[in-house]
Amino acid sequence: MQYSTIIHLVGVFFFGISGTMIGARSRLDLFGVTFVACVGALGGGTVRDLLIGHYPLAWVEDPRYIIAVLAGVVVALLFRHRLSAIRNFIFVIDSLGIGFFTVSGIRLCLDNGLNPLLALLFGVLSVVIGGLLRDVICNEVPIILRKELVATAALAGGALFLLLEYIHLPLPVGTMVGILAVLLIRVLGVKYKWQLPVVSL
Repeated sequence: MQYSTIIHLVGVFFFGISGTMIGARSRLDLFGVTFVACVGALGGGTVRDLLIGHYPLAWVEDPRYIIAVLAGVVVALLFRHRLSAIRNFIFVIDSLGIGFFTVSGIRLCLDNGLNPLLALLFGVLSVVIGGLLRDVICNEVPIILRKELVATAALAGGALFLLLEYIHLPLPVGTMVGILAVLLIRVLGVKYKWQLPVVSL
């Protein structure tokens, strides 16, 4: 199994957990939380693959993606009461999912011949679309519209990953640094109330 595939599967697993927890918080039934988890974990990657012409879609070609989502659903459901009691659990898991998904999306785009700038944009797009679809289904304010620096953190972590790729650092090192950068930016952003400038007329 390729290293980039492992990173992608881990990201899908984390999004499966966070999607299930968000669905459960919205009091959806078993089918509902599973559907939300699948949309959140696979929806953004599906849109990205369609836009870059990557066929067949990753989760259609490789059943391990569905298994990773369902594993996240099972873990979240089995331990939901304990996990929900942990302060900021969903935020941290979602941040890790964003980090893993951003890096793996960039790597996939690079492997498909896209230049680094487009790879970065499509990597961030896959994160944004998945979270947007998940939150809309759960009737929540989409994560991209909250003051949690989702796209900004993904852009920064993804750009750092690309920089480390450019200087030929080992892929596992660049991957972990990029993911941790996403997590750190989101945590610091919430702690210190960082936000982008508000545009007004």
